[in-house]
Amino acid sequence: MSLKHAITGWESCGFDVYAETYQKYGGSVNMHPGIVEFFMRKGQRDFSFWQYRKNGAVCAAYFTVNNKEVGLNVWREYPVSFDEVMLPVSAEQKIWLPDKTNRLSSRHRDNIINSTFFYRTKRRICRVKTAFSGKTSKKRNGELRKFMAMGGQCYRLSDMSPKEIAGLYVRLFKLRFADRVRCYEEEKIEALLSAVPQLIFGNVLFYADAPCAIDLVLSAGSDSLVYFDVPNGGVDPKYSTFSPGSMLMWANISDARNLCSAQEKEMVFSIGLYEQEWEYKLRWADTAKTGKVIGF
Repeated sequence: MSLKHAITGWESCGFDVYAETYQKYGGSVNMHPGIVEFFMRKGQRDFSFWQYRKNGAVCAAYFTVNNKEVGLNVWREYPVSFDEVMLPVSAEQKIWLPDKTNRLSSRHRDNIINSTFFYRTKRRICRVKTAFSGKTSKKRNGELRKFMAMGGQCYRLSDMSPKEIAGLYVRLFKLRFADRVRCYEEEKIEALLSAVPQLIFGNVLFYADAPCAIDLVLSAGSDSLVYFDVPNGGVDPKYSTFSPGSMLMWANISDARNLCSAQEKEMVFSIGLYEQEWEYKLRWADTAKTGKVIGF
Protein backbone atom coordinates (compact mmCIF):
# COMPACT_ATOMS: atom_id res chain seq x y z
CA MET A 1 0.00 0.00 0.00
CA SER A 2 1.31 3.47 -0.89
CA LEU A 3 1.70 6.22 1.67
CA LYS A 4 -0.95 8.40 0.02
CA HIS A 5 -3.53 5.62 0.31
CA ALA A 6 -2.57 4.83 3.89
CA ILE A 7 -2.86 8.41 5.17
CA THR A 8 -6.25 8.92 3.46
CA GLY A 9 -7.74 5.70 4.82
CA TRP A 10 -7.87 3.58 1.66
CA GLU A 11 -7.02 -0.12 1.60
CA SER A 12 -6.23 -2.42 -1.29
CA CYS A 13 -9.05 -4.78 -2.27
CA GLY A 14 -9.99 -7.29 -4.94
CA PHE A 15 -12.27 -6.96 -7.94
CA ASP A 16 -15.14 -8.71 -6.13
CA VAL A 17 -15.25 -6.07 -3.37
CA TYR A 18 -15.19 -3.35 -6.00
CA ALA A 19 -18.05 -4.98 -7.94
CA GLU A 20 -20.18 -5.30 -4.78
CA THR A 21 -19.58 -1.64 -3.93
CA TYR A 22 -20.51 -0.56 -7.44
CA GLN A 23 -23.73 -2.55 -7.24
CA LYS A 24 -24.61 -0.76 -4.00
CA TYR A 25 -23.74 2.82 -4.94
CA GLY A 26 -23.56 2.91 -8.74
CA GLY A 27 -21.24 4.83 -11.02
CA SER A 28 -20.49 5.80 -14.59
CA VAL A 29 -20.27 3.29 -17.44
CA ASN A 30 -16.48 3.67 -17.58
CA MET A 31 -16.39 2.37 -13.96
CA HIS A 32 -18.82 -0.54 -14.46
CA PRO A 33 -17.49 -3.95 -13.28
CA GLY A 34 -18.59 -5.67 -16.49
CA ILE A 35 -16.60 -3.23 -18.61
CA VAL A 36 -13.65 -3.51 -16.21
CA GLU A 37 -13.73 -7.32 -16.37
CA PHE A 38 -13.69 -7.23 -20.18
CA PHE A 39 -10.46 -5.24 -20.19
CA MET A 40 -8.97 -7.28 -17.33
CA ARG A 41 -9.40 -10.42 -19.43
CA LYS A 42 -7.60 -8.76 -22.33
CA GLY A 43 -4.57 -8.41 -20.05
CA GLN A 44 -3.27 -5.21 -21.63
CA ARG A 45 -3.75 -3.02 -18.54
CA ASP A 46 -2.90 -3.29 -14.85
CA PHE A 47 -5.79 -2.64 -12.46
CA SER A 48 -5.48 -1.66 -8.79
CA PHE A 49 -8.65 -1.70 -6.67
CA TRP A 50 -9.17 0.33 -3.50
CA GLN A 51 -11.81 0.33 -0.76
CA TYR A 52 -12.74 2.78 1.99
CA ARG A 53 -14.35 1.42 5.16
CA LYS A 54 -16.34 3.15 7.85
CA ASN A 55 -17.36 1.23 10.97
CA GLY A 56 -16.37 -2.00 9.24
CA ALA A 57 -18.51 -1.48 6.13
CA VAL A 58 -17.25 -0.53 2.68
CA CYS A 59 -18.68 2.86 1.74
CA ALA A 60 -16.52 3.69 -1.30
CA ALA A 61 -14.32 2.00 -3.88
CA TYR A 62 -12.48 2.83 -7.06
CA PHE A 63 -9.72 1.59 -9.32
CA THR A 64 -6.76 2.95 -11.18
CA VAL A 65 -5.40 1.75 -14.51
CA ASN A 66 -1.63 1.32 -14.79
CA ASN A 67 -1.29 3.01 -11.39
CA LYS A 68 -2.22 6.44 -12.72
CA GLU A 69 -5.65 6.87 -14.30
CA VAL A 70 -9.00 6.71 -12.46
CA GLY A 71 -11.60 5.05 -14.69
CA LEU A 72 -11.30 3.43 -18.11
CA ASN A 73 -9.96 5.73 -20.79
CA VAL A 74 -10.73 3.55 -23.81
CA TRP A 75 -13.00 5.85 -25.80
CA ARG A 76 -10.64 6.05 -28.78
CA GLU A 77 -10.97 2.31 -29.39
CA TYR A 78 -14.32 1.32 -27.87
CA PRO A 79 -17.74 3.03 -27.49
CA VAL A 80 -17.26 3.76 -23.78
CA SER A 81 -17.28 7.49 -23.02
CA PHE A 82 -14.71 9.11 -20.76
CA ASP A 83 -16.40 12.48 -20.35
CA GLU A 84 -16.96 12.13 -16.62
CA VAL A 85 -15.95 9.66 -13.92
CA MET A 86 -18.55 8.83 -11.29
CA LEU A 87 -17.29 6.57 -8.50
CA PRO A 88 -19.24 4.11 -6.34
CA VAL A 89 -19.28 6.20 -3.17
CA SER A 90 -21.88 6.67 -0.46
CA ALA A 91 -23.36 10.15 -0.86
CA GLU A 92 -23.17 10.64 2.92
CA GLN A 93 -19.46 9.83 3.22
CA LYS A 94 -16.78 12.53 2.98
CA ILE A 95 -13.45 11.18 1.77
CA TRP A 96 -10.07 12.18 0.40
CA LEU A 97 -9.31 10.66 -3.01
CA PRO A 98 -5.57 9.93 -3.31
CA ASP A 99 -5.43 9.69 -7.13
CA LYS A 100 -5.89 12.53 -9.59
CA THR A 101 -8.55 12.98 -12.24
CA ASN A 102 -9.87 16.05 -14.03
CA ARG A 103 -13.11 14.34 -15.05
CA LEU A 104 -14.74 13.94 -11.65
CA SER A 105 -18.54 13.89 -11.71
CA SER A 106 -20.29 16.89 -10.19
CA ARG A 107 -22.23 14.41 -8.07
CA HIS A 108 -19.08 14.12 -5.92
CA ARG A 109 -18.92 17.85 -5.25
CA ASP A 110 -19.90 17.45 -1.59
CA ASN A 111 -18.26 14.19 -0.61
CA ILE A 112 -14.76 14.19 -2.13
CA ILE A 113 -12.93 16.68 0.03
CA ASN A 114 -9.91 17.35 -2.17
CA SER A 115 -11.90 18.19 -5.29
CA THR A 116 -12.50 21.51 -6.98
CA PHE A 117 -15.14 22.45 -9.53
CA PHE A 118 -14.03 26.06 -9.98
CA TYR A 119 -10.24 26.29 -10.27
CA ARG A 120 -9.10 25.60 -13.86
CA THR A 121 -12.18 23.54 -14.63
CA LYS A 122 -13.85 24.44 -17.92
CA ARG A 123 -15.01 21.01 -19.04
CA ARG A 124 -18.78 20.55 -18.96
CA ILE A 125 -20.94 17.56 -19.72
CA CYS A 126 -24.59 17.37 -20.76
CA ARG A 127 -26.88 15.46 -18.44
CA VAL A 128 -30.43 14.77 -19.63
CA LYS A 129 -33.14 16.70 -17.78
CA THR A 130 -35.16 14.74 -15.27
CA ALA A 131 -38.43 16.29 -16.48
CA PHE A 132 -39.83 17.91 -19.63
CA SER A 133 -42.84 20.15 -20.03
CA GLY A 134 -46.15 18.67 -21.11
CA LYS A 135 -45.92 20.72 -24.30
CA THR A 136 -42.49 19.29 -25.17
CA SER A 137 -43.56 15.71 -24.43
CA LYS A 138 -46.68 16.06 -26.56
CA LYS A 139 -44.69 17.52 -29.47
CA ARG A 140 -41.96 14.86 -29.37
CA ASN A 141 -44.40 11.97 -28.99
CA GLY A 142 -46.39 13.35 -31.91
CA GLU A 143 -43.31 13.52 -34.14
CA LEU A 144 -42.46 9.90 -33.39
CA ARG A 145 -46.05 8.71 -34.02
CA LYS A 146 -46.15 10.58 -37.33
CA PHE A 147 -42.86 9.00 -38.39
CA MET A 148 -44.16 5.53 -37.56
CA ALA A 149 -47.40 6.15 -39.44
CA MET A 150 -45.38 7.11 -42.54
CA GLY A 151 -43.55 3.79 -42.56
CA GLY A 152 -40.91 4.29 -39.88
CA GLN A 153 -39.91 1.61 -37.36
CA CYS A 154 -38.19 1.84 -33.99
CA TYR A 155 -36.32 -1.24 -32.75
CA ARG A 156 -34.63 -1.80 -29.40
CA LEU A 157 -30.97 -2.71 -29.67
CA SER A 158 -31.36 -5.13 -26.77
CA ASP A 159 -33.42 -7.32 -29.12
CA MET A 160 -30.53 -7.55 -31.60
CA SER A 161 -27.26 -9.47 -31.62
CA PRO A 162 -23.96 -7.65 -30.95
CA LYS A 163 -22.94 -8.41 -34.53
CA GLU A 164 -26.10 -6.80 -35.94
CA ILE A 165 -25.69 -3.74 -33.72
CA ALA A 166 -22.03 -3.31 -34.66
CA GLY A 167 -22.84 -3.52 -38.38
CA LEU A 168 -25.64 -0.96 -38.15
CA TYR A 169 -23.57 1.38 -36.00
CA VAL A 170 -20.56 1.43 -38.32
CA ARG A 171 -22.74 1.84 -41.42
CA LEU A 172 -24.72 4.80 -40.06
CA PHE A 173 -21.73 6.40 -38.32
CA LYS A 174 -19.77 6.48 -41.58
CA LEU A 175 -22.74 7.91 -43.43
CA ARG A 176 -23.03 10.68 -40.84
CA PHE A 177 -19.37 11.65 -40.52
CA ALA A 178 -17.80 10.26 -43.72
CA ASP A 179 -14.05 10.52 -43.01
CA ARG A 180 -14.21 13.52 -40.66
CA VAL A 181 -14.43 11.40 -37.49
CA ARG A 182 -12.78 8.02 -37.04
CA CYS A 183 -15.26 5.22 -36.43
CA TYR A 184 -14.80 2.32 -34.05
CA GLU A 185 -13.84 -1.00 -35.59
CA GLU A 186 -16.83 -3.26 -36.07
CA GLU A 187 -15.05 -6.22 -34.46
CA LYS A 188 -14.26 -4.25 -31.30
CA ILE A 189 -17.84 -3.06 -30.91
CA GLU A 190 -19.09 -6.63 -31.28
CA ALA A 191 -16.51 -7.98 -28.80
CA LEU A 192 -17.43 -5.42 -26.13
CA LEU A 193 -21.19 -5.86 -26.51
CA SER A 194 -20.83 -9.65 -26.46
CA ALA A 195 -19.08 -9.33 -23.08
CA VAL A 196 -21.68 -7.00 -21.52
CA PRO A 197 -25.05 -7.75 -23.18
CA GLN A 198 -26.83 -6.56 -20.01
CA LEU A 199 -25.59 -3.03 -20.68
CA ILE A 200 -27.06 -2.73 -24.19
CA PHE A 201 -29.72 -0.04 -24.42
CA GLY A 202 -30.95 2.45 -27.00
CA ASN A 203 -32.81 2.17 -30.29
CA VAL A 204 -32.34 2.20 -34.03
CA LEU A 205 -34.77 3.84 -36.45
CA PHE A 206 -35.64 2.37 -39.84
CA TYR A 207 -37.59 3.95 -42.66
CA ALA A 208 -39.05 1.77 -45.42
CA ASP A 209 -36.94 -1.12 -44.08
CA ALA A 210 -33.68 0.88 -44.34
CA PRO A 211 -31.74 1.97 -41.22
CA CYS A 212 -31.66 5.74 -40.79
CA ALA A 213 -30.44 6.52 -37.24
CA ILE A 214 -28.78 4.72 -34.33
CA ASP A 215 -27.67 5.59 -30.81
CA LEU A 216 -25.70 2.92 -28.98
CA VAL A 217 -26.68 3.67 -25.38
CA LEU A 218 -25.03 1.71 -22.56
CA SER A 219 -26.89 1.45 -19.26
CA ALA A 220 -25.03 0.74 -16.01
CA GLY A 221 -27.50 -0.31 -13.34
CA SER A 222 -27.06 -0.48 -9.57
CA ASP A 223 -29.34 -0.77 -6.54
CA SER A 224 -30.41 2.87 -6.54
CA LEU A 225 -29.70 4.35 -9.99
CA VAL A 226 -29.09 3.65 -13.65
CA TYR A 227 -26.35 5.54 -15.47
CA PHE A 228 -26.98 5.85 -19.21
CA ASP A 229 -24.25 6.94 -21.60
CA VAL A 230 -24.21 7.47 -25.35
CA PRO A 231 -21.16 8.10 -27.58
CA ASN A 232 -21.55 9.60 -31.04
CA GLY A 233 -24.39 7.97 -32.94
CA GLY A 234 -24.99 7.51 -36.64
CA VAL A 235 -27.51 9.02 -39.07
CA ASP A 236 -28.10 8.61 -42.79
CA PRO A 237 -28.16 12.23 -44.11
CA LYS A 238 -30.67 11.40 -46.84
CA TYR A 239 -33.36 11.13 -44.16
CA SER A 240 -32.50 14.48 -42.54
CA THR A 241 -35.90 16.00 -43.40
CA PHE A 242 -37.40 13.67 -40.77
CA SER A 243 -34.90 14.80 -38.09
CA PRO A 244 -34.35 11.15 -37.13
CA GLY A 245 -31.61 12.05 -34.64
CA SER A 246 -34.04 14.09 -32.55
CA MET A 247 -36.74 11.44 -32.69
CA LEU A 248 -34.23 8.80 -31.70
CA MET A 249 -32.95 10.82 -28.75
CA TRP A 250 -36.50 11.26 -27.51
CA ALA A 251 -37.19 7.53 -27.85
CA ASN A 252 -34.03 6.74 -25.87
CA ILE A 253 -34.84 9.25 -23.13
CA SER A 254 -38.42 8.01 -22.87
CA ASP A 255 -37.28 4.40 -22.56
CA ALA A 256 -34.73 5.35 -19.90
CA ARG A 257 -37.28 7.31 -17.89
CA ASN A 258 -39.81 4.47 -18.10
CA LEU A 259 -37.20 1.91 -16.99
CA CYS A 260 -36.12 3.99 -13.99
CA SER A 261 -39.72 4.70 -13.03
CA ALA A 262 -40.62 1.01 -13.14
CA GLN A 263 -37.55 0.06 -11.08
CA GLU A 264 -37.90 3.07 -8.75
CA LYS A 265 -34.34 4.16 -9.45
CA GLU A 266 -32.70 7.49 -10.20
CA MET A 267 -31.85 8.22 -13.85
CA VAL A 268 -28.44 9.69 -14.69
CA PHE A 269 -28.15 10.09 -18.48
CA SER A 270 -25.04 11.62 -20.03
CA ILE A 271 -25.01 12.74 -23.67
CA GLY A 272 -21.37 13.80 -23.69
CA LEU A 273 -19.40 17.00 -23.59
CA TYR A 274 -20.86 20.44 -24.12
CA GLU A 275 -19.28 22.79 -26.62
CA GLN A 276 -20.84 25.90 -28.12
CA GLU A 277 -21.21 24.24 -31.52
CA TRP A 278 -23.27 21.50 -29.85
CA GLU A 279 -25.95 23.87 -28.60
CA TYR A 280 -28.64 21.44 -29.78
CA LYS A 281 -27.87 19.24 -26.77
CA LEU A 282 -29.50 21.82 -24.52
CA ARG A 283 -32.89 20.78 -25.89
CA TRP A 284 -32.46 17.62 -23.87
CA ALA A 285 -29.95 18.38 -21.18
CA ASP A 286 -28.54 20.69 -18.55
CA THR A 287 -24.80 21.19 -18.27
CA ALA A 288 -22.63 20.28 -15.28
CA LYS A 289 -18.95 20.96 -14.71
CA THR A 290 -16.57 18.12 -14.15
CA GLY A 291 -14.10 18.57 -11.31
CA LYS A 292 -10.42 18.10 -10.60
CA VAL A 293 -8.96 16.05 -7.79
CA ILE A 294 -6.01 17.70 -6.14
CA GLY A 295 -3.56 14.84 -5.73
CA PHE A 296 -0.90 14.02 -3.15
